[in-house]
Amino acid sequence: MAKLYTYGLTYRCYDFIKNWRYYRKVRKAIKDVFYANDFKYLVKQYLNVELDKDWLGRLYGVINPNIDIDGNFNVNNVIIEIDGDRTNNNEYVKTWLYRQLNLMGQLFNMKNLYSNISMEIEHVGPITQDNYLIIFDVDGRQEMAKSFKKMIGTLACYIGIGTITLGTLLYTHII
Repeated sequence: MAKLYTYGLTYRCYDFIKNWRYYRKVRKAIKDVFYANDFKYLVKQYLNVELDKDWLGRLYGVINPNIDIDGNFNVNNVIIEIDGDRTNNNEYVKTWLYRQLNLMGQLFNMKNLYSNISMEIEHVGPITQDNYLIIFDVDGRQEMAKSFKKMIGTLACYIGIGTITLGTLLYTHII
């Protein structure tokens, strides 16, 4: 019975509102720092990437850990672990990025910013090159979007079932 409750529209609405409130609370707490030029400057300084903002409010940029800001090969950023495609291993690149973010957080106390943002890393471009798309997002936005989709899906199912039921009842009374 408890499992059935989690599929109901009331629960889906409750879950969406709960996630929406959490997202708004976190976003309000970090938006002054997260969207400020200081954060973008630090990311550019330590990760060698310029960040842009998309329509959802995420900050993103493409990074190549082997290339410095001037476009020259940087031996200090070379990651030794090479995968089968003769490029840096994705897990080692993620470790390097988290290490750089940890260093940024220690040097510049940024109001728990890194515990309230999520970071996605994805390989982009030709497989023989080390280009990675980095996306910084406010924690909770993905959960809010997922619960919104579930709520809309459940509502659409209820509307579909109601329409079929009503159509069947009307059809049987007309004939």
